[in-house]
Amino acid sequence: MKGEPIYVEHPRDSYSRMGGLQYVYFEIAQEEYVKCLDVEAFDDGDLDEGEKTELFYKATGHAVKAIVFSALCVEASINNYAGIHLGDSYCENHLYSMDVISKWVVIPKLVCGKSIDKSGPAFGALKRLIKARNKLVHNKSQEFDPTSISDLGQYLEKRDKAFKDDFESSLRALYLMCMEMDFVLGQMHNPIRTLDKEFNPCLDIPKQVKPLFDECKNIILKNHS
Repeated sequence: MKGEPIYVEHPRDSYSRMGGLQYVYFEIAQEEYVKCLDVEAFDDGDLDEGEKTELFYKATGHAVKAIVFSALCVEASINNYAGIHLGDSYCENHLYSMDVISKWVVIPKLVCGKSIDKSGPAFGALKRLIKARNKLVHNKSQEFDPTSISDLGQYLEKRDKAFKDDFESSLRALYLMCMEMDFVLGQMHNPIRTLDKEFNPCLDIPKQVKPLFDECKNIILKNHS
């Protein structure tokens, strides 16, 4: 992310493909994350309880989309990367049925001999993101007996905190994975996208998430120093 762009040799430096949605998913994830922050920052002091509830559900909707589309982005990106360098037929027969986390470990290794650091912050964030996505996509209700919970307020607070943590980790995972892949695979072949301003002058990070962006950048730079 500093100095000369990193180049890692790949089977192909140029290609033409259609149908990939990873860039769309990235933009939606980032936009929904920002929208959630904006709703959460809204001063609800003059609202009645009904309006506050409506605002809460609005924020929850944006948070759900941020999590799901972040996960969609990382999967679409690694699928696209695999298709480019290993061929669509090979991927359909042998790779696309793998779970997302395994794809990120195995596919770069097959393509260019490089692999993500499984003990690093980006990989940890990826695992958390996929776990959060699975909780939403495979959502299940459960029987609820208020008398069986000694402190209902504490239970609900714990549940809401877990969801908020999942939300806050979603865009963090995208940023960390983008930045990590600059070091592992190089800016030119970054499966998601490079967030290196020197390599991508048109990069525009919303001001609401700039602190998160800078935090992630510092984490990755420290990890590779």
